[in-house]
Amino acid sequence: MHHTKSEIHDGMRIDWDAPVTMDDGVVLRADVFRPVDEGRYPVILSYGPYAKGLAFQEGYKVPGCA
Repeated sequence: MHHTKSEIHDGMRIDWDAPVTMDDGVVLRADVFRPVDEGRYPVILSYGPYAKGLAFQEGYKVPGCA
């Protein structure tokens, strides 16, 4: 069994490797960052098939660009 680790860091509540169950039963894992204070907030979603936790700029470098 996998347990989600939660912490408060830089004013955010972070749930690391939170399970997200798909319609077919497959469980994906996501890192969820949200404000510490309760309430309704807009969502910013970033996703990709590989490298959770890797900055997009590092994982998808454009050849010839610094």
